[in-house]
Amino acid sequence: MIELLALAGDVSLLLQALLLFLLLFAAKEGGFYLGYRRHQRAALRKQEEEGSHETVRTSVGFITGGMLALLAFLLAIALSIADQRYEERRNVVLAEANAIGTAWLRAGAQESEAGLTIQRLLEKYAEVRAQAVETLTSPEYQARVLARTATLQDEMWAIAGTIAREAPTPISAQLLASLNEVFDSALSQRRAFESRVPVHIFRMLVWTSVLAIAALGFNLGLLGSHQLTLSTLLILIWTGSMIRSSDISRSGQGWVGVSTKPLIWTVEQMRQSEK
Repeated sequence: MIELLALAGDVSLLLQALLLFLLLFAAKEGGFYLGYRRHQRAALRKQEEEGSHETVRTSVGFITGGMLALLAFLLAIALSIADQRYEERRNVVLAEANAIGTAWLRAGAQESEAGLTIQRLLEKYAEVRAQAVETLTSPEYQARVLARTATLQDEMWAIAGTIAREAPTPISAQLLASLNEVFDSALSQRRAFESRVPVHIFRMLVWTSVLAIAALGFNLGLLGSHQLTLSTLLILIWTGSMIRSSDISRSGQGWVGVSTKPLIWTVEQMRQSEK
Protein backbone atom coordinates (compact mmCIF):
# COMPACT_ATOMS: atom_id res chain seq x y z
CA MET A 1 0.00 0.00 0.00
CA ILE A 2 2.85 2.38 0.84
CA GLU A 3 4.53 1.71 -2.50
CA LEU A 4 1.20 2.40 -4.25
CA LEU A 5 1.00 5.76 -2.48
CA ALA A 6 4.55 6.62 -3.56
CA LEU A 7 3.81 5.68 -7.17
CA ALA A 8 0.58 7.69 -7.07
CA GLY A 9 2.62 10.76 -6.08
CA ASP A 10 4.68 10.40 -9.27
CA VAL A 11 1.47 10.36 -11.31
CA SER A 12 -0.58 13.01 -9.50
CA LEU A 13 -0.49 14.60 -6.07
CA LEU A 14 -4.29 14.76 -6.12
CA LEU A 15 -4.43 11.00 -6.64
CA GLN A 16 -1.97 10.49 -3.79
CA ALA A 17 -4.07 12.77 -1.56
CA LEU A 18 -7.25 10.82 -2.38
CA LEU A 19 -5.64 7.45 -1.65
CA LEU A 20 -4.10 8.72 1.58
CA PHE A 21 -7.41 10.20 2.75
CA LEU A 22 -9.26 6.96 2.03
CA LEU A 23 -6.61 4.96 3.87
CA LEU A 24 -6.76 7.15 6.97
CA PHE A 25 -10.56 7.32 6.88
CA ALA A 26 -10.77 3.52 6.67
CA ALA A 27 -8.34 3.22 9.60
CA LYS A 28 -10.44 5.60 11.68
CA GLU A 29 -13.70 3.82 10.86
CA GLY A 30 -12.15 0.43 11.59
CA GLY A 31 -10.89 1.66 14.94
CA PHE A 32 -14.27 3.17 15.74
CA TYR A 33 -16.06 -0.09 14.94
CA LEU A 34 -13.82 -2.04 17.32
CA GLY A 35 -14.14 0.58 20.04
CA TYR A 36 -17.91 0.85 19.69
CA ARG A 37 -18.32 -2.90 19.99
CA ARG A 38 -16.30 -2.71 23.20
CA HIS A 39 -18.54 0.13 24.35
CA GLN A 40 -21.72 -1.89 23.67
CA ARG A 41 -20.42 -4.92 25.56
CA ALA A 42 -19.56 -2.69 28.52
CA ALA A 43 -23.07 -1.26 28.50
CA LEU A 44 -24.47 -4.75 29.03
CA ARG A 45 -22.29 -5.44 32.02
CA LYS A 46 -23.23 -4.89 35.60
CA GLN A 47 -23.01 -1.46 37.16
CA GLU A 48 -20.06 -2.44 39.36
CA GLU A 49 -17.92 -3.01 36.29
CA GLU A 50 -18.56 0.48 34.96
CA GLY A 51 -15.59 1.86 36.87
CA SER A 52 -13.28 -0.56 35.10
CA HIS A 53 -14.63 0.52 31.71
CA GLU A 54 -14.06 4.16 32.62
CA THR A 55 -10.42 3.38 33.44
CA VAL A 56 -9.96 1.72 30.06
CA ARG A 57 -11.37 4.77 28.26
CA THR A 58 -9.06 7.10 30.17
CA SER A 59 -6.03 4.94 29.42
CA VAL A 60 -6.86 4.66 25.71
CA GLY A 61 -7.39 8.43 25.50
CA PHE A 62 -4.02 9.06 27.12
CA ILE A 63 -2.22 6.66 24.75
CA THR A 64 -4.02 8.09 21.71
CA GLY A 65 -2.96 11.60 22.68
CA GLY A 66 0.65 10.43 22.90
CA MET A 67 0.46 8.77 19.48
CA LEU A 68 -1.00 11.91 17.89
CA ALA A 69 1.74 14.02 19.49
CA LEU A 70 4.42 11.67 18.10
CA LEU A 71 2.71 11.81 14.71
CA ALA A 72 2.84 15.60 14.72
CA PHE A 73 6.54 15.44 15.58
CA LEU A 74 7.24 13.08 12.68
CA LEU A 75 5.32 15.32 10.29
CA ALA A 76 7.35 18.31 11.48
CA ILE A 77 10.54 16.39 10.69
CA ALA A 78 9.28 15.46 7.21
CA LEU A 79 8.28 19.06 6.49
CA SER A 80 11.67 20.28 7.72
CA ILE A 81 13.53 17.88 5.42
CA ALA A 82 11.30 18.81 2.47
CA ASP A 83 11.88 22.52 3.14
CA GLN A 84 15.64 21.94 3.26
CA ARG A 85 15.47 20.24 -0.14
CA TYR A 86 13.45 23.16 -1.50
CA GLU A 87 15.93 25.75 -0.22
CA GLU A 88 18.78 23.70 -1.67
CA ARG A 89 17.13 23.81 -5.09
CA ARG A 90 16.69 27.56 -4.87
CA ASN A 91 20.32 28.00 -3.86
CA VAL A 92 21.72 25.86 -6.67
CA VAL A 93 19.73 27.83 -9.26
CA LEU A 94 21.16 31.08 -7.85
CA ALA A 95 24.68 29.59 -7.69
CA GLU A 96 24.46 28.44 -11.31
CA ALA A 97 23.26 31.87 -12.45
CA ASN A 98 26.19 33.52 -10.63
CA ALA A 99 28.66 31.04 -12.11
CA ILE A 100 27.35 31.69 -15.64
CA GLY A 101 27.57 35.44 -15.10
CA THR A 102 31.17 35.21 -13.87
CA ALA A 103 32.18 33.01 -16.81
CA TRP A 104 30.54 35.46 -19.22
CA LEU A 105 32.55 38.37 -17.80
CA ARG A 106 35.82 36.44 -17.97
CA ALA A 107 35.09 35.36 -21.54
CA GLY A 108 34.67 39.03 -22.46
CA ALA A 109 38.04 39.80 -20.86
CA GLN A 110 39.76 37.71 -23.54
CA GLU A 111 39.27 40.56 -26.05
CA SER A 112 39.08 38.13 -28.94
CA GLU A 113 36.48 36.70 -31.28
CA ALA A 114 36.72 33.39 -29.44
CA GLY A 115 35.82 35.13 -26.18
CA LEU A 116 32.80 36.76 -27.80
CA THR A 117 31.73 33.37 -29.16
CA ILE A 118 31.85 31.90 -25.65
CA GLN A 119 29.76 34.81 -24.40
CA ARG A 120 27.08 34.13 -27.01
CA LEU A 121 27.11 30.44 -26.14
CA LEU A 122 26.82 31.26 -22.44
CA GLU A 123 23.75 33.37 -23.16
CA LYS A 124 22.12 30.41 -24.91
CA TYR A 125 23.35 28.14 -22.14
CA ALA A 126 21.64 30.23 -19.45
CA GLU A 127 18.35 30.00 -21.36
CA VAL A 128 18.72 26.22 -21.66
CA ARG A 129 19.46 25.89 -17.94
CA ALA A 130 16.28 27.84 -17.17
CA GLN A 131 14.39 25.40 -19.39
CA ALA A 132 15.94 22.51 -17.44
CA VAL A 133 14.09 23.75 -14.34
CA GLU A 134 10.85 24.51 -16.17
CA THR A 135 10.60 21.11 -17.92
CA LEU A 136 10.91 18.82 -14.90
CA THR A 137 7.38 17.48 -15.44
CA SER A 138 8.22 16.27 -18.96
CA PRO A 139 10.92 13.56 -18.94
CA GLU A 140 11.16 13.48 -22.74
CA TYR A 141 11.63 17.25 -23.08
CA GLN A 142 13.94 17.22 -20.06
CA ALA A 143 16.17 14.69 -21.84
CA ARG A 144 16.43 16.99 -24.87
CA VAL A 145 17.31 19.92 -22.64
CA LEU A 146 20.05 17.91 -20.93
CA ALA A 147 21.41 16.84 -24.32
CA ARG A 148 21.46 20.48 -25.43
CA THR A 149 23.27 21.36 -22.20
CA ALA A 150 25.98 18.78 -22.91
CA THR A 151 26.39 20.02 -26.48
CA LEU A 152 26.87 23.63 -25.40
CA GLN A 153 29.33 22.57 -22.71
CA ASP A 154 31.43 20.70 -25.27
CA GLU A 155 31.44 23.67 -27.63
CA MET A 156 32.46 26.17 -24.96
CA TRP A 157 35.13 23.90 -23.50
CA ALA A 158 36.67 23.29 -26.94
CA ILE A 159 36.92 27.03 -27.62
CA ALA A 160 38.27 27.80 -24.14
CA GLY A 161 40.83 25.01 -24.51
CA THR A 162 42.03 26.53 -27.77
CA ILE A 163 42.37 29.95 -26.12
CA ALA A 164 44.37 28.44 -23.24
CA ARG A 165 46.73 26.63 -25.59
CA GLU A 166 47.30 29.61 -27.87
CA ALA A 167 47.52 32.22 -25.08
CA PRO A 168 48.26 30.55 -21.72
CA THR A 169 47.67 33.54 -19.47
CA PRO A 170 46.12 33.90 -15.99
CA ILE A 171 42.99 35.30 -17.68
CA SER A 172 42.57 32.22 -19.88
CA ALA A 173 43.17 29.99 -16.85
CA GLN A 174 40.45 31.84 -14.94
CA LEU A 175 38.12 31.33 -17.89
CA LEU A 176 38.69 27.58 -17.78
CA ALA A 177 38.08 27.56 -14.02
CA SER A 178 34.85 29.54 -14.44
CA LEU A 179 33.53 27.22 -17.15
CA ASN A 180 34.39 24.22 -15.00
CA GLU A 181 32.34 25.78 -12.18
CA VAL A 182 29.47 26.38 -14.59
CA PHE A 183 29.47 22.73 -15.67
CA ASP A 184 29.67 21.51 -12.07
CA SER A 185 26.71 23.73 -11.18
CA ALA A 186 24.58 21.98 -13.79
CA LEU A 187 25.28 18.61 -12.15
CA SER A 188 24.60 20.05 -8.69
CA GLN A 189 21.27 21.41 -9.93
CA ARG A 190 20.24 18.05 -11.36
CA ARG A 191 21.12 16.25 -8.14
CA ALA A 192 19.27 18.82 -6.01
CA PHE A 193 16.09 18.52 -8.05
CA GLU A 194 16.12 14.72 -7.93
CA SER A 195 16.70 14.65 -4.16
CA ARG A 196 13.54 14.04 -2.11
CA VAL A 197 12.47 13.17 1.41
CA PRO A 198 13.86 9.65 2.08
CA VAL A 199 11.37 6.89 1.33
CA HIS A 200 11.82 5.27 4.75
CA ILE A 201 10.66 8.49 6.43
CA PHE A 202 7.59 8.59 4.19
CA ARG A 203 6.80 4.96 5.06
CA MET A 204 7.21 5.60 8.78
CA LEU A 205 4.99 8.67 8.57
CA VAL A 206 2.22 6.83 6.73
CA TRP A 207 2.21 3.80 9.04
CA THR A 208 2.31 6.00 12.14
CA SER A 209 -0.59 8.04 10.73
CA VAL A 210 -2.66 4.91 10.10
CA LEU A 211 -2.07 3.56 13.61
CA ALA A 212 -2.65 6.92 15.33
CA ILE A 213 -5.87 7.63 13.41
CA ALA A 214 -7.08 4.08 14.08
CA ALA A 215 -6.39 4.60 17.79
CA LEU A 216 -8.34 7.85 17.62
CA GLY A 217 -11.30 6.01 16.08
CA PHE A 218 -11.06 3.30 18.75
CA ASN A 219 -11.14 5.94 21.48
CA LEU A 220 -14.19 7.59 19.92
CA GLY A 221 -15.85 4.17 19.77
CA LEU A 222 -15.23 3.60 23.47
CA LEU A 223 -16.86 6.95 24.17
CA GLY A 224 -19.80 6.02 21.93
CA SER A 225 -19.41 9.30 20.02
CA HIS A 226 -18.68 9.02 16.30
CA GLN A 227 -17.86 12.71 15.72
CA LEU A 228 -17.88 12.08 11.98
CA THR A 229 -17.59 15.73 10.93
CA LEU A 230 -14.73 16.68 13.23
CA SER A 231 -12.79 13.44 12.71
CA THR A 232 -13.15 13.77 8.93
CA LEU A 233 -11.96 17.37 9.16
CA LEU A 234 -8.92 16.20 11.15
CA ILE A 235 -8.11 13.59 8.51
CA LEU A 236 -8.48 16.20 5.75
CA ILE A 237 -6.09 18.57 7.53
CA TRP A 238 -3.63 15.77 8.19
CA THR A 239 -3.80 14.56 4.58
CA GLY A 240 -3.25 18.09 3.34
CA SER A 241 -0.20 18.52 5.55
CA MET A 242 1.35 15.25 4.37
CA ILE A 243 0.64 16.05 0.72
CA ARG A 244 2.18 19.50 1.17
CA SER A 245 5.33 17.79 2.44
CA SER A 246 5.29 15.49 -0.59
CA ASP A 247 4.66 18.46 -2.87
CA ILE A 248 7.66 20.41 -1.59
CA SER A 249 9.77 17.25 -1.81
CA ARG A 250 8.87 16.79 -5.49
CA SER A 251 9.65 20.33 -6.58
CA GLY A 252 8.72 20.88 -10.20
CA GLN A 253 6.15 18.07 -10.21
CA GLY A 254 3.52 19.66 -8.01
CA TRP A 255 2.23 23.07 -7.02
CA VAL A 256 5.42 24.31 -5.36
CA GLY A 257 8.12 25.12 -7.92
CA VAL A 258 11.50 26.80 -7.94
CA SER A 259 11.78 30.17 -9.68
CA THR A 260 14.15 30.49 -12.63
CA LYS A 261 14.36 34.27 -12.24
CA PRO A 262 18.10 34.31 -11.32
CA LEU A 263 18.90 32.69 -14.67
CA ILE A 264 16.47 34.97 -16.51
CA TRP A 265 18.00 38.03 -14.85
CA THR A 266 21.46 36.83 -15.90
CA VAL A 267 20.35 36.56 -19.54
CA GLU A 268 18.76 40.03 -19.41
CA GLN A 269 21.94 41.51 -17.95
CA MET A 270 24.02 39.89 -20.71
CA ARG A 271 21.81 41.36 -23.41
CA GLN A 272 21.86 44.81 -21.85
CA SER A 273 25.67 44.73 -21.70
CA GLU A 274 25.84 43.82 -25.39
CA LYS A 275 23.93 46.94 -26.40
